[in-house]
Amino acid sequence: MSRLGWAGRAAILLAFVGVFGTWRSSGDVSLNGFEGPHNGWLVIVFGLIALAGVGAAARGFWIAIVFVVGCAAAMAYGAALSLVDHGSVLGGSSGWGVWLTIVASAGLAATAVAGAVGRLGARSSPSMT
Repeated sequence: MSRLGWAGRAAILLAFVGVFGTWRSSGDVSLNGFEGPHNGWLVIVFGLIALAGVGAAARGFWIAIVFVVGCAAAMAYGAALSLVDHGSVLGGSSGWGVWLTIVASAGLAATAVAGAVGRLGARSSPSMT
């Protein structure tokens, strides 16, 4: 299995860790991605779906690349929506978990894009015959 595939799986795992971390805190109260109005379940569902295609995306299959980038976008959107929409409603500050989830989701998308770049690079390189 390629390093890129492992990097994609690690990004998904980090996003899951972020969901269980603090997404919002105010004083002694803190909420993770599952508590309150947060979208942690969205991150988990799309992360599990992305696991099905991350290996193929790392090998440069276009449909898998699009699939994984779409899942990563949904994961980042869910976390960012919780960050933006609920900040004024709940008060307090953003926690490390929501930021880790956003960064890990972006990292997942980057691994898929790297798979695309690798495929394009392999296609355009001259053969040594």
